[in-house]
Amino acid sequence: MKQRNVFTAVFGLLAGCAQLSDGGPAVRNIVFILVDDLGIRDLGCYGSDYYETPNCDRLAAEGMRFTEAYAAHAVCSPTRASILTGRYPARLHLTAYIPGQECPNAKLKAPQDWIKYLRLTETTYAEALRDAGFSTCHIGKWHVSPVFGPENHGFETVTPWMKDHSKAGDDPWFVHKYTEAAERFIEKNKDRPFLLTLSHGTVHVPLYENEDLIDKYRKKTSGSSGQNNPVYAAMVERMDWSVGRVLSKLKELNLDENTAVVFFSDNGGLMNVYDKDQKKTITATCNLPHRGGKSQMYEGGIRVPLIVRWPGVTSVGSECDVPVISTDLYPTFLQMVGLPLLPKQHLDGLCLEPLLSGSGTLKRNALYWHYPHYQTLPPHGAIRCNNWKLVEHYEDGKVELFNLKDDPEEAENLASAMPERAQQLQAWLHEHLAAIGAQMPTSNPEYNPDVFWRKGSFNAPFDSWERKQDDDPRRCVEDESVNYGALRNN
Repeated sequence: MKQRNVFTAVFGLLAGCAQLSDGGPAVRNIVFILVDDLGIRDLGCYGSDYYETPNCDRLAAEGMRFTEAYAAHAVCSPTRASILTGRYPARLHLTAYIPGQECPNAKLKAPQDWIKYLRLTETTYAEALRDAGFSTCHIGKWHVSPVFGPENHGFETVTPWMKDHSKAGDDPWFVHKYTEAAERFIEKNKDRPFLLTLSHGTVHVPLYENEDLIDKYRKKTSGSSGQNNPVYAAMVERMDWSVGRVLSKLKELNLDENTAVVFFSDNGGLMNVYDKDQKKTITATCNLPHRGGKSQMYEGGIRVPLIVRWPGVTSVGSECDVPVISTDLYPTFLQMVGLPLLPKQHLDGLCLEPLLSGSGTLKRNALYWHYPHYQTLPPHGAIRCNNWKLVEHYEDGKVELFNLKDDPEEAENLASAMPERAQQLQAWLHEHLAAIGAQMPTSNPEYNPDVFWRKGSFNAPFDSWERKQDDDPRRCVEDESVNYGALRNN
């Protein structure tokens, strides 16, 4: 763990009470709420008429809602690493969920030396704030290293009752436990600057909730665009309850006017879950009109909710349609509290303050994605430049070109009709990947399609999606006194 720099700490605390260089007020605290697998349409303020999310909707009404925010990857570990470092997953060589899965007979061989942990040499946003004198806390899911936990990356307070910080339970019991830990941390640090990262394991599979809350949604009319899973809906509501509790605690302690709150999801919504009891695939959530879902670089897999309430900067009920990405959070956090940016660290991130304040836009040419592994699709990558998006499939070199303004569903491939534009975007994607040292999949001499498509292939049902009786996540916790049977009032 890096040593605290006392001079930097004193400077940071002074800066945190000052004005930003462009005139916007700095806040004293940051609360960052990260949700697992929450889709772009999974909140009421993002168009859901099935899920009930009054607290997230209230947060959006009090701040800014981004309609074209992206995760830097379509699965959890790489996106989480991008948030912590401000760097693309391809630059970090952390390009799949940890520990990933082997496809020994696939047509392409994924990079064999991809990094399955976040290097200690990276300076995270938590380390930057800790070294500036902030009390830093991480609660909940980590999943960027099975070896080095949040305490090794700048978080002074962590959830001590988790045996394995690489993952976190999605059981509703954990939602309550995390929320209560967050409330305690805020209470304890109300008189000093703090950074709180509350990282929920929900709404990740397995789908699991209290029967009473599930029954509420069984009795409710299905959503207009395919959202109709009552278990998933119940999980979304419990997550929203947690958001409400944290917001209420800030208000109770008169911290809401000097605390920035940021809400984000690590990737797009998971559409399909294999139910082994029913012997069929069921719908978890629906990302329509966006194509695809988690693990795919189509819009449904990478476009996510982003809500920011920055007192004195964001306007009430504002909305932004400028494309932004998870690497932008690190520099934004720094500027929120009046700290200088660290461009040599957050190489791929831009501060969002001009958008949040309405004072300007971002100077960025394109956004990039890279997934050199198999999951629900073979390896592929993508680039977005203005309203144009290109997806390249690495197995056969096929490209898809979409005009997202006219075709948000990514239904019409314009690559043949506009070959020059497709070639230019593909060239830019290749140049970017080469410039950041991205690892590419290679031809696999063990390729055997007859073996590859059998059990254990990348598109087969995952056994880990089934909750086992002897694998209750609460077994790793000493205190099991929390009653999670019903939601409490805020």
